[in-house]
Amino acid sequence: MSDSIRNKLSFSCLSALSRKGFVGIYILVAAIMTASAQAETVDIRIATAYAADNFQTMNLQQFAKEVAVVSNGQVKMTVFPAGSLLKPAEIFPGVVNEKAEAGEVIMSSLAKEIPVFGLDSLPFTVRGYEDAHNLWMASKIEVEKALTKRGLKLLYSVPWPPQNLYSKKPLSSLADFKGMRMRSYNPASERIAELAMATAVPVQVIDLEKAIASDKLDVMITSSWTGVETKAWSKMAYYYQANAWIPKNIVFISQKVFAKLSADTQKKMLEAAQAAEKRGWNMSRDSDAGYENQLRNNKIKVDRVDALLRNNLDRLGEQFVREWLKTASSEEVAILLKYTTERSMK
Repeated sequence: MSDSIRNKLSFSCLSALSRKGFVGIYILVAAIMTASAQAETVDIRIATAYAADNFQTMNLQQFAKEVAVVSNGQVKMTVFPAGSLLKPAEIFPGVVNEKAEAGEVIMSSLAKEIPVFGLDSLPFTVRGYEDAHNLWMASKIEVEKALTKRGLKLLYSVPWPPQNLYSKKPLSSLADFKGMRMRSYNPASERIAELAMATAVPVQVIDLEKAIASDKLDVMITSSWTGVETKAWSKMAYYYQANAWIPKNIVFISQKVFAKLSADTQKKMLEAAQAAEKRGWNMSRDSDAGYENQLRNNKIKVDRVDALLRNNLDRLGEQFVREWLKTASSEEVAILLKYTTERSMK
């Protein structure tokens, strides 16, 4: 508390003793303490792995600005892009361990630790953004529970564009993958490489451009944005619209930090988060076509998957889900059942 506030408190207490007694003191102390709390700024550092000009980061920056406005400047959220505060693999544990107040990660990267986070990377389970949103709605409660157990609070989730196939050479069947070096970045992509008889090469997005340019990969499944961001055309010549899955990022905040905010500020922050989620889904949809055009402009051949490869990939997806069901928790199975039941009714 500042000296000026302390002086006001002392003066107000003396006045209250002569006028209204202890009731007056209580009221004045409460009012001054509230004014003091309101005057303090809560600083929140948000760690993210993505570049400042990425649509996910741009959405996060807009969210931070809106929170500053609705909190009348009492909450200052500073976004640290491109792993500048914490390295990608350190963001989630970093927020848990109070090295940052908030963070953003791709949910499926934590599937080994929190299996329910891998649901949105089940191959060929969703057919587009509408399906992806329905799966998110079916799984959101369990995601929130998992975060709560670790002292975190979910703010919002935004998908990447659909995951598609990049390759150095033409692909016409699953047999073409045999022996190829295939990028993996989570358990699901690692298993897909195994099922395709390719060699899994772990590469996170922050290191992907270097891995492609240095000729460490022959094929990868990733979004149109990632291909543009990493200049995939330096080595990759083909891009197939496989729509393998639509993974999501989650943005979260420390429960301890969130609890410091007034009830009204908490409410306004969550409302801003809802707006960020809606805006982010639209940004993801709108960006996909533009990114694919950039791939074309840089001489990558953009094409649909032919019938044989489509059939091969669908069978691979079915095998993946069968394996997943053997180890999935009852909560995960319930989520998938809810999602598939609702989809079949439409």
